[in-house]
Amino acid sequence: MTKEKSDFHGDGFFDWQFSGPTAEQKKNWDMFKYDEEKYWGEFSREPFDTSAYKFPTWAIGGFVKHGKPVLAPTPGSWDCGRYGGGVHNGAVVRRDGKFYYIYRGEFPAPAEYTVPGIDYMCDIGIAESDDGVDFRKLDAFCPFFRTGEDKRFSFEDVCVVSFRGRYYMYLNRWNWKKFNDPSENGVCMAVSDDLFHWEMLGLVFPNAKRIHRNPVVVQDPNNEAVMINGKFMMYINDGLMGLSEDLIHWESVELEDSWPGGEGCFALTNYNPQHTDDIILFTGGHHTGHFYAVGEVLFNKRNPGKPIEWLPRPVLTTDDDCPWENGLSAELPRKPVSNWRDTIFFTGMTLHAGKWWAYYGGSEFYTCLAQSPDVKPAPPGSDIETLVKPIN
Repeated sequence: MTKEKSDFHGDGFFDWQFSGPTAEQKKNWDMFKYDEEKYWGEFSREPFDTSAYKFPTWAIGGFVKHGKPVLAPTPGSWDCGRYGGGVHNGAVVRRDGKFYYIYRGEFPAPAEYTVPGIDYMCDIGIAESDDGVDFRKLDAFCPFFRTGEDKRFSFEDVCVVSFRGRYYMYLNRWNWKKFNDPSENGVCMAVSDDLFHWEMLGLVFPNAKRIHRNPVVVQDPNNEAVMINGKFMMYINDGLMGLSEDLIHWESVELEDSWPGGEGCFALTNYNPQHTDDIILFTGGHHTGHFYAVGEVLFNKRNPGKPIEWLPRPVLTTDDDCPWENGLSAELPRKPVSNWRDTIFFTGMTLHAGKWWAYYGGSEFYTCLAQSPDVKPAPPGSDIETLVKPIN
């Protein structure tokens, strides 16, 4: 959201909102940074020659970052933010010529919902834009779920797909008082006919024996859910997959094969006419030294639970030259707003005007934008350093 400086919470906002990093937060400041020993993940440590590497034609790359965040917390509102959390991890949908961003907004939790070590909650809001850069929050509809019994939950990390004119939202639900209880926590869902009014349906897997989280439903470049082998599919953390015939009733299955890259971010198919059977699962987690970065894993529709290939390096990482990606405020004076210095995660991407538009979290506090050309196939001879290094 491009706004005037006074609206972009400079001028003492952080002094009003919180007093700054505590001693423990200052300690964590050095923890969540690039570290090959801590955060390499399950990637091969064999010598890697970037000059000889050819970016595969199935992958999407060459992400270029927009020069500043496109969405930020609003002082005094339900998404006012806190130290370490703001507005991020949302889904993007295009409708009637506009971009709609359905995002996770954070705020300090009421005391009755907190537990030691967790003092925040999240709900979901929506913003619109004519150009995908300048967003306006639609405050009349937000937040979506702070009513009735749902007040005790934190709603986080949004996946939204459309199908035949209806919208389906999948997200993580947490009850901090019963953090380890799968009958209270995990993937929940809501439905809408207009993107503004949502009906919460509750947990998707109410009988799960372990918590299911981070649902990413396989979709096409226009964010329409895609049936594969007669069923809709979602990838879920920790070796799980969800299958459904109607996008509402789901069953989960255990997968035999795992892949590096950690948590699922976004799943895409039907994106390249030369790779019609391919599925890309974008991942966010420990990537070759990054605490959180975005990688890509290749699957095939014939066996969508078995990974075929993955990129040896992430396609989107933090950049120390971007304060909003290094735990500092986007506006002057630069003040610490988050420990999550080496953290990029996204749950929303769409194709428009020949480019992929990926909306990612900067320091878990801002929503930022990165774009990649829709190249089919990828440029011959392109090396991975050119295609995956952040450009500002």
